[in-house]
Amino acid sequence: MLIHSKKLKCIMMAAVVAATILTGCGKAGSAQINTEDGVTNILDYVSVEFSGKNGEGTAWVNVDYDGMETEMVGGKDKIKELDDMSDLATLSKYINAVSSISFSIDKNEGLSNGDQVIVSVSYDSSAAESAGVTFGDQNSKTFEVKGLK
Repeated sequence: MLIHSKKLKCIMMAAVVAATILTGCGKAGSAQINTEDGVTNILDYVSVEFSGKNGEGTAWVNVDYDGMETEMVGGKDKIKELDDMSDLATLSKYINAVSSISFSIDKNEGLSNGDQVIVSVSYDSSAAESAGVTFGDQNSKTFEVKGLK
């Protein structure tokens, strides 16, 4: 009974992630999807939003997961191939690769226009390798604080 329950949970999780990949859930269009080089540069899909008063500003990291996942899988045609969910093993590998990605920002409050913040990314390289995904070498990106009042 427990094994059946675990299998059902795995299938349900795969369905949710597949729906996320297929329908998209993220900030649209922040980077050009390039499936030709076989490399997904994670930080191409990251932007930082600043708000508040100059000297008291805050920063939020936004990630275009839809674009990143589309590139990671190999394009929209490949995503359509996963639509039938007949290959849960492949889908699970993509799920593991995406879920292993984490972001951090060095400073997200008390910001002034002209300050710089650094967003860093890390991921489980064995999960990416298992999924056949190559992430770029860039592990951090600097953003300039702009637009504070």
